[in-house]
Amino acid sequence: MGHEDGVPRRTLLGTVALAFATAVAPGLGRRARAEAQAKVSKAVAKYQDHPNGEQRCAICINFEPPNRCRFVAGDISSKGWCQLFAARENAQ
Repeated sequence: MGHEDGVPRRTLLGTVALAFATAVAPGLGRRARAEAQAKVSKAVAKYQDHPNGEQRCAICINFEPPNRCRFVAGDISSKGWCQLFAARENAQ
C-alpha cells in the first residue's frame, strides 16, 4: 500500500468522502461540515503552477473560478495542475 508517488490513500479518500458528505447531507453538524471543508496542502497534492500537458486546473471538475480548488488549500492558477486532476466532461 505504498504512496510514494502520490497523496496518501487515506488522506485522499478522507477528503473526498467528507466533501461528498457535505454536498449530499446538508443536515450534518457544524463540526462535520468544518472537517469536510479541510483541504490538502499544495505539497501533498503535488500542485504546480503550470499545466501537465493538456491537463490544467481550468478544465478540472474541482476548480472553483477564479483561483480556488475544492481539495487544494490556497490560491491556485487556472493554468496549474495537481495529481487530483479530473477533467470535466467535454473539457477542451
